[in-house]
Amino acid sequence: MLYILSGPEGGRSFKLREGVNFVGRSLDNDVRIEDRTVSRKHIRITKKGHKYFLTDLRSRNGTFFDGAYLAPGSEVEAKEGVPIAIGTSVICLGQGCKEQINFSQDTMEIKKDVIEQGGAFKDRRIDANREKSEFLYKVSSLLVSGSTIREALEKILGYMFELLKRIDRGAFILVNPQTREIKETVSRSDISDDDKAVSYSKRVVERVLKDKRPVVISNVQTEEDELVDTLKVSKIECVMCVPMVFGSDIIGAIYVDSRQRPYGFRESDLSLFMELGQQIALAMQKARFASEMSKIVDTFSSDD
Repeated sequence: MLYILSGPEGGRSFKLREGVNFVGRSLDNDVRIEDRTVSRKHIRITKKGHKYFLTDLRSRNGTFFDGAYLAPGSEVEAKEGVPIAIGTSVICLGQGCKEQINFSQDTMEIKKDVIEQGGAFKDRRIDANREKSEFLYKVSSLLVSGSTIREALEKILGYMFELLKRIDRGAFILVNPQTREIKETVSRSDISDDDKAVSYSKRVVERVLKDKRPVVISNVQTEEDELVDTLKVSKIECVMCVPMVFGSDIIGAIYVDSRQRPYGFRESDLSLFMELGQQIALAMQKARFASEMSKIVDTFSSDD
């Protein structure tokens, strides 16, 4: 089986036949993925029993697998459960995808709940969905623009504040995937007298990093959660924090809150931020690989 973990068609799955299967954007593929960053014929997957072999077909944006870009035309064995990035979509092969599939299904269930909501606010929801589509488009374009990760995160923070008008603070907390120690924080506060050194609730972020699950509290005065007392002491009225996960690695967390008013975001914003977290985690993995390759090249150059 091929599972789409994230991207425009996140949540879908396809049965692969024995032998050759083509994956790409055009209609004549065995697995068609409607994603503008995926090439018309992006990869070839050859299934031999319980084994999968992967070939990048000289795609425009490349194929990122197991910490490296595949050399175009070269066939490698694809390990089950290891995410494969084609463009900005992430796929997974075989039964070893369980953890990633569960995370993706959580996202899709939230999206399904949002879609199925009825009521008098249909037109308003359509406008909101357009705003969110534009938001993800700008983020995707930025992440492939060549900007450094810090530059990209600072700009994305600006996009977040444009989209969520009622939030006061936002932060990206980046961690070491092995130790989960915080390496860097990129933050913004729109409260003039706010303590800039404290840009997020430590307790909230610790829980998200530990559980790899989002935390959403829309109103600390009415909701029941063990974190509520801590938030009240910090004078936080609402908070949303989601993990940034790629495969089984947690790369960090995205955090927003309001210290002045409850309901700084809608419940539907959770699915958007989970998608955002996966996109950023993928970009960071690619950037880390590029940095490691650069160091290797520099080492060889110095030896010469």
